[in-house]
Amino acid sequence: MKNFLKSVFSFIGVVYLVLAVFAIVCLLKKNQYGLPQFGNTTLVVAESDALDNYYNKGDLIILKKPDNDSVKINDAVFFYETEFRKNTINVASVTGKDKINDEETTFHVNGTSFSSSYLVGKVDGSVKYPFIGKILSILTSKWGFLLLVILPFFILFMIEIVAIYDELKNGGKKNK
Repeated sequence: MKNFLKSVFSFIGVVYLVLAVFAIVCLLKKNQYGLPQFGNTTLVVAESDALDNYYNKGDLIILKKPDNDSVKINDAVFFYETEFRKNTINVASVTGKDKINDEETTFHVNGTSFSSSYLVGKVDGSVKYPFIGKILSILTSKWGFLLLVILPFFILFMIEIVAIYDELKNGGKKNK
């Protein structure tokens, strides 16, 4: 029974450590819009009403930025929208596009336009993980990171400091 409990706690510890490292990496790799981005791949948590037609709140959506030429008319795309210093991500169908040069294209959606630099990905190329986005949001929030990552590591650190102090104080002798 002891070995079983030890195995369970070891497994929980490894899962916790992986989640903590993942949260740290996501926090360090945030782009200028506040989303974790790894190269051309962006992690999006479905939070806004604009995504309700496609995804449920709390879904983690993994998007890869497509080439400008691969985006066609009527494709549903994710794009950044910056308004009054607030960055949001929206989904809309492309109604038109103007190629400026090899690197730049202007996409038209719902009566507005955006540059290809604001393009995040296509809906049909996205990968969705239900509920995982909610966990990621909590882990990468200020309070969630503090309570679920920093505090437990601090407690473990303090336990080790006390153990070292006891070891030095007692000279390796066990307390009876």
